[in-house]
Amino acid sequence: MVEWKRFKGAIFDMDGTLTDSMYIWDTAGETYLRSQGKEPAPDLRKQLRPLSLEQAAELFQEQYGIRASVDEILKSFDEVVENEYRYHVKLKSGALELLEHLKKQGLEMTVATSSPRAIVLMVLKRLGILPYFSHVITCGDVGFGKDHPAVYDRAAELMGTDPASTLVFEDALHAVTTASKAGYFVVGVYDESEGINEEQIMPLCSLYLKSLEEFSMD
Repeated sequence: MVEWKRFKGAIFDMDGTLTDSMYIWDTAGETYLRSQGKEPAPDLRKQLRPLSLEQAAELFQEQYGIRASVDEILKSFDEVVENEYRYHVKLKSGALELLEHLKKQGLEMTVATSSPRAIVLMVLKRLGILPYFSHVITCGDVGFGKDHPAVYDRAAELMGTDPASTLVFEDALHAVTTASKAGYFVVGVYDESEGINEEQIMPLCSLYLKSLEEFSMD
């Protein structure tokens, strides 16, 4: 039985957890490399999944000989994904209701994401959920991808919580692994993009949801 009263804060991943948007990132790296005349490796998506955007840009420079600067690569990335976020990305089923539920329970909430800040703020505002969050932290802000707990620790620090009193909602195996090892109460969220890893994800979670609609602190 979970003692819900101990929780004071909640950290949310965005892509694949709050929003149905992982399809963008699953193809963005390949799209960018092909635009530069490079053929992406068959396992590129797996390589990029745990990396921050800055780390991904460095990988393109080192492994594919891209001569553009990291900033120039990130600008091109933004152009690839911005149109989808601006017009097409939707909330996952139950996301709005979950945020309202946690708000009523008195939890402070923060977004912790690998996506670029400008895009994150734009899509959260367009979908009407930005006011639920006291902070938005990106992997770029802390200089590490989600293979390192820095983005979660920074979010908890800003909320004045510690891992034991903080929920972390995540869909990706590498992120679930990191947050779990760092001592957070991890709520795994099913996403189609991570379906192949579901059997590995579930044992690492304190709680696993097939849908956000399943969650309740009542």
